[in-house]
Amino acid sequence: MKAIILAAGLGTRMGPLAASRPKCLVELAGAALLDHQLAVYKHFGVDVTVMAGAYPEQIQAGRDVRVVVNPAYTTGNMVATLRFSLPVVSRSEPVLVAYGDIVFSREVLGTMLAASRDIDVAVDTRWRRLWELRMEDPTTDCESLRLEGERIIDIGARVRSVDEVQGQYIGLLRFAPGVLHALFERFDLRVAQDARYWNTSMTAFLQDLIRDGVAIHAVPIASGWLEADNAEDLRRYTEAHAAGTLADLWSPAA
Repeated sequence: MKAIILAAGLGTRMGPLAASRPKCLVELAGAALLDHQLAVYKHFGVDVTVMAGAYPEQIQAGRDVRVVVNPAYTTGNMVATLRFSLPVVSRSEPVLVAYGDIVFSREVLGTMLAASRDIDVAVDTRWRRLWELRMEDPTTDCESLRLEGERIIDIGARVRSVDEVQGQYIGLLRFAPGVLHALFERFDLRVAQDARYWNTSMTAFLQDLIRDGVAIHAVPIASGWLEADNAEDLRRYTEAHAAGTLADLWSPAA
């Protein structure tokens, strides 16, 4: 199994913490976000490629990973970065895709490794506990996710009430052999029709696929992960870790 970590973003929401290093190298609980992920992949023998933007040499330093630079990292986003990973993605084996600003447990990764559909997306069914730690009002950064059986039928829209949310997308996906290349054939066609589509977000891309009838399945998890989107997230996690309460949501493996 191979994994692609999308870590080409500029990390502007981290402020000074990511001013001179990639966001994935910001530290939490004694290690860089990236190293927490790598420790979990290593446990399962997953081969990792990190898609970098600025400071790729910092990502490579002392780490046994392949680093590929997204040449358009200042203008694209997660989907565009994933597009640049295709030359190192085999068509003959499944691939995991993870955001570079998340951390997750062995249990979460093990659940994703056991998935077997064409497109599997990790969905946290106990997301509210994490959102309540991260912010005073969970609806300020809460997105829609509705299911029909195991299929996701709506993802990524703004919501007015948490009662509309059946889970939260965590930024961890699995694609069956050859699927990612086929999806980007669709993506390239859309970009050819409208160049602005190059900057579409991952959830918007997934929602477009759903509208086109592509089956996207949820893989339910119950906590076991964190997203470090900004400096305030990191501050709150650090305080919770020091108080011994972060382990209710996630414990470091690195």
